[in-house]
Amino acid sequence: MRKTVIILTTFVILVSCNNSEKTKTTSGTQVIEQNANTTKTQTLIGELKKLQQTITSNDKEKIADIFEFPLSDESFSIYLDDQSFNDQFKSNGNKITRTMFLQNYKAISESIWLDQLKNLFHNIAIDSLAHKDTLEYEAYIKTEPCFYSYQIELNKDIVTLRMNMNSNRNYQSKTLSEDDIPENSSEICEHNFWWIFKFDGNKLHLESISGAG
Repeated sequence: MRKTVIILTTFVILVSCNNSEKTKTTSGTQVIEQNANTTKTQTLIGELKKLQQTITSNDKEKIADIFEFPLSDESFSIYLDDQSFNDQFKSNGNKITRTMFLQNYKAISESIWLDQLKNLFHNIAIDSLAHKDTLEYEAYIKTEPCFYSYQIELNKDIVTLRMNMNSNRNYQSKTLSEDDIPENSSEICEHNFWWIFKFDGNKLHLESISGAG
């Protein structure tokens, strides 16, 4: 009986020690993963800040460096009401070259909502991504028929910068457009635009630019 008790006691001690070691190992692994995730997030925040500096620099050469040319119409919603540009676009196999981008920079920057992207960075504190995967800001002005909202969203390795133009439903339209459409009509005010990046752990890579509305 005494031998049995001793054997059982030894077994319990061994199992307890083994579980303790497993717990320590698991805990250590979790700490390593948390540190790695923190480092990755801080690197991403740093890359977004670099992007912000580039966008706000108004330097078209630096801004062009964000893109990997030539740009296809499948991934980048860049449309200009310019026959010369469109003819060149078609002759290049429906692609935009760096030269075309620089030559038509002003019109292209309007097409891809570059000013609104600047406003997104101005209104959203990027450092808050250390604690949240989605950051939002609504630039609502009650005296305006339309207003903008901005969002940065992280989903694994995909970073989406979203800019939305919205209708101010509380706005009382005093005048109508030439087509008798209210100033705060959805046809005028409701548009969405987003830039999508892929983060490889070190750098951001622009994947696409799209719009709707």
